[in-house]
Amino acid sequence: MIAALLNVALRVGIWMLLTQDPRTLNVLIGAAVALLLPLHSSRGVPLRELAVAVGAVLVAIPQAFHQAALLLTRRPLRECCDLVPGNGRRNDVLMFLEVFAITLTPFSICLEMDPAGRHYHVHTLTPERAP
Repeated sequence: MIAALLNVALRVGIWMLLTQDPRTLNVLIGAAVALLLPLHSSRGVPLRELAVAVGAVLVAIPQAFHQAALLLTRRPLRECCDLVPGNGRRNDVLMFLEVFAITLTPFSICLEMDPAGRHYHVHTLTPERAP
């Protein structure tokens, strides 16, 4: 019951961040939408795997700032597509965190997952070395 209330509160919070409207009617609309959306019911995420996924996101944050600074230098970029290993389709939360860590950086975006669910197809940009 507490998890369901936290889930609804998170959804209302996200609604408030998206709409930027703190009026009562908007909060009621957000609560209605949060209650109408189906609640996700699955087994819990293994703590060790969750910690690894959150760690990857935390490592990607400074990398994203570095790549944003490189974008300001306006150096030529080279495109390529890579296969990045994933943890498989075991849990939606872990998949979300993996894709978020890949897409957080300006030089990469996750295109799709291979049919076996083991790798992500990632489009990346690499700055060329200055001559």
